[in-house]
Amino acid sequence: MELWRQMRSSPRNIFLVAVALSLWRAVDQPSLDIRFGGTTASLVPTDLALVALAVSCVVATLQQGARRIGWPWLAAGGCFVLLVLGTALANGAAAFVAGAKVTELAALSLGALIFIRDRPSLEGLVDVLLLVTAAADVVGLFDFVRSGGGRQSSFLGEHDFAALATFPLVYGLVLLFEDRARTRRAWIAIAVGGLGVVFGAALASLVGYYLALAALLGSALLLRRVRLRPVLATLGVTLVVTAGTIGLRAGAGDLGFLQSWFGKPAQRPGQYAGSWSQRLIFIYVGGRIFLDHPVLGTGWTGNEPASAYARYLPDARRRFSDQPVRYFPRRDGEFVPQQVYDQVLYELGSAGGLLLAAMLVALLIASARAVRTAGDRVAFLPGVWTGATCGAIAGEGLFGGTPLAALFWLTIGLVPALASLAAAESKVASPETGT
Repeated sequence: MELWRQMRSSPRNIFLVAVALSLWRAVDQPSLDIRFGGTTASLVPTDLALVALAVSCVVATLQQGARRIGWPWLAAGGCFVLLVLGTALANGAAAFVAGAKVTELAALSLGALIFIRDRPSLEGLVDVLLLVTAAADVVGLFDFVRSGGGRQSSFLGEHDFAALATFPLVYGLVLLFEDRARTRRAWIAIAVGGLGVVFGAALASLVGYYLALAALLGSALLLRRVRLRPVLATLGVTLVVTAGTIGLRAGAGDLGFLQSWFGKPAQRPGQYAGSWSQRLIFIYVGGRIFLDHPVLGTGWTGNEPASAYARYLPDARRRFSDQPVRYFPRRDGEFVPQQVYDQVLYELGSAGGLLLAAMLVALLIASARAVRTAGDRVAFLPGVWTGATCGAIAGEGLFGGTPLAALFWLTIGLVPALASLAAAESKVASPETGT
């Protein structure tokens, strides 16, 4: 493992510790409650690690210059952070705390841009992701046996567990496509990641895995790295992961939408109701909120108060009259975002949607640049991790203190960092003579 050597470097040490702590749900960490503007803000170890990381990034930038910072990301990401904080402040102290908890994780993006500068630092980060996923697998396996089956949240939450596990899973598949494949490390990563994806059984992360797979195979075609053995291994892993995920979700009755599409017509209202049926209801209500607040949305709140959505519930119940009452938000409760894409639209409006799109487009451009300039895992990883993240954020909203939000911000910085690494290595391999 490369992690031990990387931990000897103090700035990278801070970055890796911050990543590890960010993958531990804040709600499960020891906390110090502080009164802030009529609400309570919980200070946890992750907050301290992120502040230390931000200071380290500033110091490193002053010492080394800002050449390694991806300015397109900085512009889009910085404006997104300011928009979240500005609109949250207008909604009160509780909303501002929620916004600050989300945006403080942007320090992970800066840390990746500044401290992922060579192969050892990349492998050290992968080691952290592997170790946390392996620990989650152990807890998930214990709970799976004890509970007699079903989806497992481990110490992360189902969606967070599956999203995190996708990263080492696709990393292992990438290693199989290298000319000098590190087969042992590859299969360790595949086993650790695949088990987590199945235990979490999140359909959004499964979609993210498919997007990552498309990026992997597309990159392999462009680089002429398509070989029979890694392709067959990838297909085999895909079948196992898909079967395991679908099996756990079918056992919980969460695939009713497939039965409604391809099965017999429902004999009673709500017969095929499932979790994705509820998501459609939330998308409808969120869409109505966005249409009434198209520019800046309602402002960042984390969970929308009843005053923002209650008037749309009668129309939603008429539109989805065949769905159980429990699937609708309570008129006197809160509207909990179910995925990042529509959350950004109804909380930040078109302005937030454009900034999110700009960040994702920047990731795609950086991924394409890496494929053009590198020939091994540095060429593959930006695209596969971008695909995994784009799928995962369709399964859960952005909330401070969650592993999914940490992975989102980590990807935003990690992909351009790898593209810069690929470009730097390409210049070394091809000096001014053109050889």
